[in-house]
Amino acid sequence: MANDLMTRNGFGMMDPFERMAQRLWAPFDDSEQVLKTDISETDDQYQVKVDIPGIDKQDVKLAYRDNLLSIKVQKHSFVDHSDKDQNVVMNERHEGTLQRDYMLPDVEADKIQASQTDGVLTITLPKSKDVTGDGKIEIN
Repeated sequence: MANDLMTRNGFGMMDPFERMAQRLWAPFDDSEQVLKTDISETDDQYQVKVDIPGIDKQDVKLAYRDNLLSIKVQKHSFVDHSDKDQNVVMNERHEGTLQRDYMLPDVEADKIQASQTDGVLTITLPKSKDVTGDGKIEIN
């Protein structure tokens, strides 16, 4: 009976070897790609730091509306098809879009500042009781 329960996936139990295989292949799983983010808060502002290595600032779209900061990143991959001899051993570059939204209330949208340095996007969102602005954010 115990062995029957251990093999049922309906209970969320997996074979130990299956769990080990999932951990082994996890670094290669595209579903794990997210925008790694740190958010800090003071009485005056929120500060958001997002890792976006290798991304040009024109490929990042930021917006703030209805207490929601939206970050959308378009990643372009380099694909070299000029190697006719099939000498490429590995290619891990990907292309696609990553997007995350963060609920950050009471922000003065027209005073939000963003900059990108060394692959880190830093967004400073000043807090305010009177919320105004159109929601578009330029990256310096």
